[in-house]
Amino acid sequence: MFKKVTIIGTGLLGGSLAKDLRQKRLATQIVGVCRSEATAQEAIDSGIVDAVQSLREGCLDAELIVLATPMQAMLPILEEIAKGIDENTILTDVGSVKTDLYSRVKQEVPSLLDKFVFAHPIAGGENSGVAASKLGLFNDKHVIITDTEEVSSLLSGRIALMWQELGARVLHMSLQEHDAIFAKTSHLPHVIAFSLVNFLNEQQDRERLFDMAAAGFYDFTRIASSDAEMWRDICITNRDEVLEALKGFRSQIDKISDDVANMDQTAILNYFGNAKAARDQGLLKKAEVMAKT
Repeated sequence: MFKKVTIIGTGLLGGSLAKDLRQKRLATQIVGVCRSEATAQEAIDSGIVDAVQSLREGCLDAELIVLATPMQAMLPILEEIAKGIDENTILTDVGSVKTDLYSRVKQEVPSLLDKFVFAHPIAGGENSGVAASKLGLFNDKHVIITDTEEVSSLLSGRIALMWQELGARVLHMSLQEHDAIFAKTSHLPHVIAFSLVNFLNEQQDRERLFDMAAAGFYDFTRIASSDAEMWRDICITNRDEVLEALKGFRSQIDKISDDVANMDQTAILNYFGNAKAARDQGLLKKAEVMAKT
């Protein structure tokens, strides 16, 4: 499908993509661009990539370049490679925020927009780095492609086909819709998990609290072990949508706080009951099962 594929960032998503491309024989050569020598050596030793090259060398003659770095690292990379890539090279990414990246590329390196297919695989986990990558990570997962007016349906279709060959289910939506949806369903839950762990960690009896925490606490806060740099960048680049989601969540906290303060048993029961009913609906259960596969 592709001759030379260069993946910039060989962590969980980039490394998993490399493994799948190799296993499905969708790339003749897979090149990694890594931030450290240790990561580069690990990527080579584990057989994830055929070679590790510098950013400029890796992008030279690449048919496909995949950005799999934290969000705020993407634009500087694009600025550095803009003049050194072939006119037929396709660019894509695996980032969780789209509007900010698109706007910055349009402002700083607009020449790249007609070759950039913005994509977001809805897959991952709380672990990061080369060692966290795994074969089949994207199988039966959604991949969102946010089409733009600059990129052709031909290029978009090639990236969609690549993900479909890896077993993913491709959906198309606008930049704005993507960022609004995932601010509520992904970015907000991560912020909440980080906040809950920090709340307990700041208590004087924190060791006792963590020792007594049950399985539900660890299930709920599992994602607080996610890469801090990545989630910092997501919150910064999707600031408006994340703030709007936090505002909505804060209103829910205020409501249940008032009900508890007033000892309003009916209101509390209804509040919890409505949430349980929503959680137990078949549609949400279906989504949960699909997310775990």
